[in-house]
Amino acid sequence: MRRSIRKLARNYGYDIIKFKKNQMGLYPFYDMAKFVKTKQPILFDIGANVGQTIKDFKEVFESSTIHAFEPSPDTFQILKNATSNFKNVYYWNVGVASQPGELMLNEYQLSNTNSFLESKTDNNAQLKKKTPVKIITIDQFCETHTIDKIDVLKIDTEGFELEVFKGTHNCFAAQKIGLLFFETTFNNHHDKAPRFTELCDFAIAQGFELVAFYPIVYRNNMAAYTNVLFKHMSYI
Repeated sequence: MRRSIRKLARNYGYDIIKFKKNQMGLYPFYDMAKFVKTKQPILFDIGANVGQTIKDFKEVFESSTIHAFEPSPDTFQILKNATSNFKNVYYWNVGVASQPGELMLNEYQLSNTNSFLESKTDNNAQLKKKTPVKIITIDQFCETHTIDKIDVLKIDTEGFELEVFKGTHNCFAAQKIGLLFFETTFNNHHDKAPRFTELCDFAIAQGFELVAFYPIVYRNNMAAYTNVLFKHMSYI
């Protein structure tokens, strides 16, 4: 019976595997819970898009406080509407980078591909518009809002992750960040996007240790992108 169900699922492009809650490297949010000891963690969602990560965060960390950053005005409204049922979620319609100011956001037909970097692929054919957005840094935000601890810093900014890291210099130096969770690409389809080794080396240089790489997404039989979880060595 189980084989028949699995075969049927595969015919429709899905698979069924046994869920092992304690197995590392399968579900990042359960992995995070192994390290986050406080019942009311502070979570940052940089590149919140339409709230996918907020929903995952709240499933595991129900009493968490989440700061969600989304630069696109259009996507920002969808984000708020999609997650309005969750408590203690604060929304910020700004971009995050290495320096405060203003940048042009490339907005595409698929909002989860929006980026401050120019695309090197035919994704440009789906470019809807360029939008000027306000930019802040994580250091600036934490100082303004008197935040002295970030339990999880999640970043998904389509090739702009290193710039976000650079604007978090003071927080890294003060060991304010417990877990670092970010997307990294292998095909560099954005101009000036860092290689995945640069991001990992940067994290390690700040005192973080690798927890897990998560299942790789493939495009045209080649590794395209994945998510990575790091833990600061001082975070207990």
